[in-house]
Amino acid sequence: MRVVVVVCGFFLAGLSVLNAGEASKSIEAFDGTAIGGCNPTAISFWKWSPEDKGNAKDFSRLEICKGEGANGGALKISVFKPLPPGADFYALWTTGLDYLPPDAIAVRMRAKVVSGNFSLTVGSPTAYFANSDVWAHPQVLQPGGWRTVEFSLVSNLERNFRRAVFSVESPVISYTRWIQEPMRIMVGADSCGELWLDDIELVLSGKGSTFPVYREEKIRPLAEADLGRAFTFSTDDKEFDLARTPGKTAVRKPAVLNPPRVKGEPLEASQRGLEEMSFIGIPVSCPEGANAFRVTVKMSHRSRLDGLAVDFLALVSQGGLFPWTKPVAGEPAGGFDLCLSPARTKGMSWGFYHARRIVPNGDWATLVIPLEDFVCAYGSGELRDRHQLQQPLAAGEVVALAIVSPFRQAAADTYFTIRSVEAVRLEDDPALKVSFPKAVP
Repeated sequence: MRVVVVVCGFFLAGLSVLNAGEASKSIEAFDGTAIGGCNPTAISFWKWSPEDKGNAKDFSRLEICKGEGANGGALKISVFKPLPPGADFYALWTTGLDYLPPDAIAVRMRAKVVSGNFSLTVGSPTAYFANSDVWAHPQVLQPGGWRTVEFSLVSNLERNFRRAVFSVESPVISYTRWIQEPMRIMVGADSCGELWLDDIELVLSGKGSTFPVYREEKIRPLAEADLGRAFTFSTDDKEFDLARTPGKTAVRKPAVLNPPRVKGEPLEASQRGLEEMSFIGIPVSCPEGANAFRVTVKMSHRSRLDGLAVDFLALVSQGGLFPWTKPVAGEPAGGFDLCLSPARTKGMSWGFYHARRIVPNGDWATLVIPLEDFVCAYGSGELRDRHQLQQPLAAGEVVALAIVSPFRQAAADTYFTIRSVEAVRLEDDPALKVSFPKAVP
């Protein structure tokens, strides 16, 4: 049975209904696909020596061809001898999925090992403030016929600490919420022999949900942010210093702000989504009873992307009081307004919670984000337990809402027109309407 399902405001055509409440979308069938571009003809790795990279085809070969039992074309992986050292897993195939809907729970594929043994997984880097590189629990495949292999994207995940920054002590690992670069099919460095892959699918299920929508009569405004107080901040010491040093230029430049001249005008801003280090911040307080944010925004990007991802960080501090000048005390003027890196905020009690949404490119959207839908991605000082115990976002500790265009949109600037940021009360129970599944410490 073939259906079309709306997920996160996009039509995902060609979904197949599986079990009750579950559907799948084809990622790659290898029919009519040509290897090239981001998908090479042999396994390679950027840290290999020039000699090993030049001799990559002596170690392995990737081909798309017809095979016995395959549904049309399939990917044939031949590893002739041990791969050079450099990583535990190497990418075989890049899927192109650099954003995952909140109800994505697994990747499923058909696999057949003709000879040897292979360890297989899926994953990629996550947002710079998140878990570095994340991958599904690897599976070891041995010779046999075609079988269905499934990799969970929401449980038993693994990670490294390549660029941990804020997540050195993180008690949780998330992938669907924080995916940054396109998902890759990866093979273990100790794999050798002949492997075939076919019919790679993304599985959608009830463990997450589409982004919640609330009726207007169920939303009660409590407080509105002053957009004229918007500021910029970096979470990276090097980029912060470059941006504030005459004659130097940061790679992750400060967002350009055009604040409203009078009350009622929107905040206009532009920002390049490079490594999620450069943020737009809007001071906002949440009065007693607030349990959600409502943001009215238009995002535009010069690309073919129908939808643009946007990451929100709710900045928190003990008692809702933030020492705005402390992170930049003694710094020269110019560049970013603040540096909120772990080093420059050492000794402060602060943190941030994360939520992700996706909006149509070039059109207005009103986003209602329950506080319950945020997860703590960092906490320090007296707020360390917010992170370690994954405590819920408390309205009284919110000091600002930060916005960033993520890495998937790094090819061009993202233009924001923000009409309003409000703290609101939802009369419905927001706990019943969260989006991405939450990892448990």
